[in-house]
Amino acid sequence: MSLQNQKSNIEDVDLSVIIPLFNEAENLSRLCVRMKEVLAETRYVCELIFVDDGSLDNSLEVLRGIKDESENEPAIRIVQLSRNFGQDPALIAGFSVAKGKTLVTIDADLQIDPDHIVPMMDKMDQGFDFVSGIRRGKGDSFWLRRLPSRVLNTVICAVTGKKLRDYGCPLNAMRSEIAKGMQAYGEMQRFFKPLAVRLASRIAEMEVIYGRREKGRSKYGLWHLIDLFFDFVTNFSKQLFQRLTILGACLCVFSLLSGVAYLVLRFFFSIIPEPFDRLQVVLFIAFTFGMQLLVLGVLGDFVIRIYGKIESGPIYEIKKIW
Repeated sequence: MSLQNQKSNIEDVDLSVIIPLFNEAENLSRLCVRMKEVLAETRYVCELIFVDDGSLDNSLEVLRGIKDESENEPAIRIVQLSRNFGQDPALIAGFSVAKGKTLVTIDADLQIDPDHIVPMMDKMDQGFDFVSGIRRGKGDSFWLRRLPSRVLNTVICAVTGKKLRDYGCPLNAMRSEIAKGMQAYGEMQRFFKPLAVRLASRIAEMEVIYGRREKGRSKYGLWHLIDLFFDFVTNFSKQLFQRLTILGACLCVFSLLSGVAYLVLRFFFSIIPEPFDRLQVVLFIAFTFGMQLLVLGVLGDFVIRIYGKIESGPIYEIKKIW
């Protein structure tokens, strides 16, 4: 009996690799070959979970053919969604059926070689809860993909308060407990990586080679990244409103203290002999603007809390599992 067969007989699964896909029929055969080669050399009991996110080509048929021909080394499962929900909801659907103690996410386009999974698992064995890849290479256009991605990454870091050099890298590893904890966050799961980083205690990053797509077409463009930006601001607006509240409070306190200092220096110590009209106007505008931000932040926080209570329903719908 081979080593992989011995591992397959063990009930516990160490590693679940979740692969969301949309119209990737041309890449699936090569992807499965590479996955099997990489995972066969590891000491882990593994499973591959392909999540078909409403593909319009024959991706599902290709996957079913690969599963029928596979010797269950590693185990392959196929999750078919009822329609196209997006990459992150597809990942969340994969998390919901995964059995592994560690979950790894990777795209089906082979722009990142599955060989990077092994050193990422070595990082996880060092006690980290979440390991993120950092893309290095020229896999996409600078102006249409990489530059907008960097801008979005900066915004995510500012809103979440958790600095990560590449929130957009599709290769990640995390403990299964984090995926279970994410279930309580509703719509925020649409951005699984910022949420996972928020829930993780120990986070690590490692560089991965990011190549060009050889087959198929990219599903991400400039307009898609713009949509992601607005969706992110909407789903993580609670943190944004909290920062607006803090900024407003700071402006109010600063303008008040500056005004008090101005009055004391002018009327009690006569250090300022004549009125500074411009300073008074600036302090008044700062105080007014600070109050507006303070009220906006508090009201926004109330709205988000109400929305969180009335919002219900899954962000994906599973049609069938093979």
